[in-house]
Amino acid sequence: MVGLIVGAARRLSLAGLALTLALVPAHAQLQEPFVRMVVPLATGGPADFIARQLAERLQTQLKTKVIIENRPGANGATGAGYVATSEPDGRTLLFATSGLLTITPNLDNKLSFYPDSDLTPIARVVVNGTALVVKASAPYSTMAEFIAVARSKKEPPTLGSAGVGNITHLYIELLKSVTKTDMLHVPYRGVGPAMVDVIAGTIDGQFADLPAALPQIKGGTLKALGLVGETRSVAAPDIPTIAEQGYPGVTGASWFGLFAPAKMDPKLAGEIASKVAGALRDASLVSSLQSVGSEPSFLPLQDFAALIAHDRAQWAAIIRERNIKIDN
Repeated sequence: MVGLIVGAARRLSLAGLALTLALVPAHAQLQEPFVRMVVPLATGGPADFIARQLAERLQTQLKTKVIIENRPGANGATGAGYVATSEPDGRTLLFATSGLLTITPNLDNKLSFYPDSDLTPIARVVVNGTALVVKASAPYSTMAEFIAVARSKKEPPTLGSAGVGNITHLYIELLKSVTKTDMLHVPYRGVGPAMVDVIAGTIDGQFADLPAALPQIKGGTLKALGLVGETRSVAAPDIPTIAEQGYPGVTGASWFGLFAPAKMDPKLAGEIASKVAGALRDASLVSSLQSVGSEPSFLPLQDFAALIAHDRAQWAAIIRERNIKIDN
């Protein structure tokens, strides 16, 4: 009788374990009872915040713990390279920015990974609103006023970016091209340091994702002249787009997406994508993301891969046209 009870208990325990690991292929040998979501950027930034919000809901969908592991370095390549060399068993995922997957490969010929061969796209998660922001006391409040002042000065206005070749740099190049106005690009090591100098008046402005800029806009230290793209943000509907102010062409969405190592079983990748879609239907997550200027925008597998290819080609053309290079 004791043997029967022990055997039944063991069967129930194994059944529970199988349910918990339902997304993992039968051949996978797991050593860790959790999913690791690698954020290739430092803690405290917009990507980190959004990843943690997603992880909290995703673990409900996956029925296992999802932990965030920050692996900053080399503009995101360090974390991406780590994921690229991991087992494709669903236990290690990458939460990456659009720039890392669509811009960096066009500029850096010494990457430790290459998106098409080393990573499996799982799903686009969010699209971030991006605004041209200036000091709140700046003598212009619209794009037309900013361009007029820029053209009237002997010295071009100074616009900061998160670094040479960063998407915030390419937006500056697009703005220069669309408005046919000279502007001086000032690269920084990240959005934050550039924003400090915008607020201080050291430089005239910068492009920044709303998750980073919105607290300063609401706090009255920055003001937004216009949004990148064709649509206004749910989080800041009063900010007009640059296009609707008469300057179409400053476009190219900034997004965050989820990736896995290459050679992942397509069925497993599809199942994880479906769980991401389920997490993004959580009303509290939608509200949390929209409040900081991120719009949940799920794209699965093939559609996401097609978007990456499209965006990479778009940025490659701009990089060639503007002769943008980085030091390797």
